[in-house]
Amino acid sequence: GGLKNSKHECTLSSQEYVHELRSGISDEKLLNCLESLRVSLTSNPVSWVNNFGHEGLGLLLDVLEKLLDKKQQENIDKKNQYKLIQCLKAFMNNKFGLQRILGDERSLLLLARAIDPKQPNMMTEIVKILSAICIVGEENILDKLLGAITTAAERNNRERFSPIVEGLENHEALQLQVACMQFINALVTSPYELDFRIHLRNEFLRSGLKTMLPDLKEKENDELDIQLKVFDENKEDDLNELSHRLNDIRAEMDDMNEVYHLLYNMLKDTAAENYLLSILQHFLLIRNDYYIRPQYYKIIEECVSQIVLHCSGMDPDFKYRQRLDVDFTHLIDSCVNKAKVEESEQKAVEFSKKFDEEFTA
Repeated sequence: GGLKNSKHECTLSSQEYVHELRSGISDEKLLNCLESLRVSLTSNPVSWVNNFGHEGLGLLLDVLEKLLDKKQQENIDKKNQYKLIQCLKAFMNNKFGLQRILGDERSLLLLARAIDPKQPNMMTEIVKILSAICIVGEENILDKLLGAITTAAERNNRERFSPIVEGLENHEALQLQVACMQFINALVTSPYELDFRIHLRNEFLRSGLKTMLPDLKEKENDELDIQLKVFDENKEDDLNELSHRLNDIRAEMDDMNEVYHLLYNMLKDTAAENYLLSILQHFLLIRNDYYIRPQYYKIIEECVSQIVLHCSGMDPDFKYRQRLDVDFTHLIDSCVNKAKVEESEQKAVEFSKKFDEEFTA
């Protein structure tokens, strides 16, 4: 009821909102302003949005960034953040607003940073916005979107798709689950390249989606079922395309034995066979350590996926690879240090042996 009695009540001009936002208002005053702005953006003609947008969008993003950067978010901050997302959604609900949002480099990163499974209503709105951007955006929008999601996740040392998959775990928030599945479908079906579609889908499955699919299917909700069906059908289509590529050999792609035998039969008696053997022999040298071994396989898997995608003309995930390069360098450095230690130990053994020989001669 408090918002309706606010002095804003849809009476401000677009420039007055710009002035209010520029003045640095916060807390309840900001909340009232944003609620009123949301209504104005929804109910006024595109010319009004256009007039507000030249400066207004930048100010909205400034406020969002300030809220996201706060170490400790109060309840009012979360309310303001949610209201801000609703304003952005209303702002981009026309061609001008959408182009304006896509034209501001910060918008995708800030939206990706605002994804928070602990705030299901807000996250539902964000994921819907990102799905729409993914579907109607320009040709290179997927690269930009993945870059934003990757950078946002790296700030929190998380796997890039973890927050989206985490949103699916909230069985109390059905609309969030539907929106997350919709976003996953939008991302996974966007690439023209089959290899890249499979890569993205597998990354989602590895991030926890695989174990959750049976539970999601049991919910028997029409909206959710449609998205799950889309996911399965696209997966099936890609497997069909892949199997056609592999001389119509149909394979279950999630069974390790079958994948290995398929690979072996493909490479047997070819120039590539010895390389596969060498790769597998190297795997046997990975230290048998409960904690270390999975890390080795993780970094190897990241390297392989990026090499393979690069060969097919795709280098879509450059920032993620940059982080991998850092890890890889660190790994090499530690291996070099280890080798140096072993070398000095060997020299010490030889010196000791020589000393013993001289001493006992």
